Amino acid sequence: MSVSNSFRLGSPDVFPPAERHVYLDAASVGLSHKGGAEAISKWQNALAEEGTIAFDEQAEVECLDNLNAATASLFNATVDDIAIASSETVLMQSLAWAVMPESGSRIIATDITHPSTIYPWMRVSDHTGAQVHWIRADDSQTIDPDELEASIDDSTSVVCLSQCEYGTGQQYDLKRFADKAHRHGAILVVDATQSAGQVPVDACSGVDAVATSTYKWLCGPFGTGMMYVSPALQQLNPGILGWRSHKDMWDFQADRLELANNAKRYEFGTMAYGTAFGATESVRHLLETGIENVAAHNAQVSKHLIAGLQDLGAEVLGPKDDANRSATVAVRFPGKNSRDFAKTLKDANVIASLRRDFIRFSPHYYNNIDDIDQGLKAIKAAL
Repeated sequence: MSVSNSFRLGSPDVFPPAERHVYLDAASVGLSHKGGAEAISKWQNALAEEGTIAFDEQAEVECLDNLNAATASLFNATVDDIAIASSETVLMQSLAWAVMPESGSRIIATDITHPSTIYPWMRVSDHTGAQVHWIRADDSQTIDPDELEASIDDSTSVVCLSQCEYGTGQQYDLKRFADKAHRHGAILVVDATQSAGQVPVDACSGVDAVATSTYKWLCGPFGTGMMYVSPALQQLNPGILGWRSHKDMWDFQADRLELANNAKRYEFGTMAYGTAFGATESVRHLLETGIENVAAHNAQVSKHLIAGLQDLGAEVLGPKDDANRSATVAVRFPGKNSRDFAKTLKDANVIASLRRDFIRFSPHYYNNIDDIDQGLKAIKAAL
């Protein structure tokens, strides 16, 4: 797939700010799908005008069922394997308490993972006596995948990874680590918040659970999370329970607790349902566009960005091999304070993020080569 200078997979009709800004910040907050935002407003206005006349119990069920179905397609899973809640973090926390890694066992994580990926497991390990074993990144903020794989042994209970690291975009082969974990009786748990929407996320790779939020690469709203749960983990007792966890959630009786016999047991309570309408629209749009097409488009755009940044003398962090990179590009500019320079770029209408001591660019399918060239021109002027 070739990308012309003006070609965008996500059109400005769907993402209007893409025409006004050099927006390279999907890893922080993706541009919202216009139809998704309109769906949220429509639901909220109808609720304000008519209450449960507009949003009755059947509508409440269908609202999440539609997002469930879209997420199942996104993760190459079945609808019974999907749970919906208000964020990735609460789903991961509930899962961690369900798994309860035993005392003396090890939870493998990288030291450059996002806090929300590992904090739930650290909290549970404080309770059970499990230990977090850190795989340390090198000076370029890169994890050695061979070292990561070698660290998984018979003492391992959980391998907890971000499919794409939030800082550098380093991408992991999920099947490789799922297979190694399973050979040692461990599970692979994945945070897909930085991958879902920009690269394929395949439940058939052997992962035991995958959780994501929607407001980054999925171009959805804040306030919605989805999780794939393998059949084995669907038998566990979630750490967070509520009325939606019951197999007959509308039978409101406090003296009975019979959990749903699928991933729905990880759903627990009422949420801001309007966000689910918006998330459904954005996920469907990405599925219609084709995640493989998005990944190919983003790879070409980010490759052009990397080449231009290197021509300007920037130090590009993360893996050298394109096969292990996503669209996220992390750089340092020698002689420049990254915090100050990030503000300079924002003033020049180049929207990126400061992370640690580097600047993170994250173009998505609503960007094109012209955006990158415009951004590079502004960076050159600022330098």
